[in-house]
Amino acid sequence: MMTIDAVKCIQCKACIEVCPNYVFACHAGGAAEVEIAHPEQCCLCGHCVAVCPEGAIRHGGMPPEEFREVPHPRVSGADMRDILLSRRSIRAFQEKPVPRELLEQLIETATHAGTASNAQTEDFIVIQNRHLLSELEELVIEILWKAGLKYLGSRLGRTLVELKYGRRMVRQYVAYHHIMANRKRQGQLRGMIFRNAPVVVISHGLKTNFLAHTNCAIATRNMEIMAPTLGLGTCWVGFLTSAAHISRRIGKCLGVPPDRKIYGAIMAGYPKHRYGKRIPRRRREVCWL
Repeated sequence: MMTIDAVKCIQCKACIEVCPNYVFACHAGGAAEVEIAHPEQCCLCGHCVAVCPEGAIRHGGMPPEEFREVPHPRVSGADMRDILLSRRSIRAFQEKPVPRELLEQLIETATHAGTASNAQTEDFIVIQNRHLLSELEELVIEILWKAGLKYLGSRLGRTLVELKYGRRMVRQYVAYHHIMANRKRQGQLRGMIFRNAPVVVISHGLKTNFLAHTNCAIATRNMEIMAPTLGLGTCWVGFLTSAAHISRRIGKCLGVPPDRKIYGAIMAGYPKHRYGKRIPRRRREVCWL
């Protein structure tokens, strides 16, 4: 149930302007007072409560004590730009466990990521068990190899993949074939997927949510940006999410319900090395309209 305290309300109409689902409106009369016109359209985003300067709005679905004051941003645009442009995928980690309180901070930032229509249907799995990570790694390799990587060792296989995915992508897939084939031959598959990271965080969402993959990506990106401030390094585990899309065995191994799907995974730990230089990037085509 939503209410507006008529005594506190100063008719600034900020709630009307920020509400994504047009819940608020003004009375048709001359007074033009703010009213709750369509409460059934509320998506529980909390914008109205958070923006109200007088605390006049109350929402039964969101207790007022759960709201926190927002501090003024202390990171300058230049600092944030440096953080983002210096981002590196970390694949070499110290043999040092990550404290649970730091992982909980990462999860907190992930749960505050935006979701389509504020559905908040994404959940997380934090894996620290080394034995489980080893088993999962073997399963990912098996699935990807059998699903198609093994065929890229032949000219015919490469031609068929190129016809379907294009020349640029086939180069990437052939590289994966070579890496996996060479490491299989040398008996060095262990650590290939998770790079011996002490922890892997997986995000999964409802299959019926068409934007679950985007929601999970945003949540994972939040963790990736937060991690360096805690002294941690991260790297996306695309091999795991790809294998999870190919085979339901990954989800079963992790206890993911059948109505949900893995859409994101990130390894984390204390970096073993420090990058001292920003790396150049390919110039992208930008269309200004």
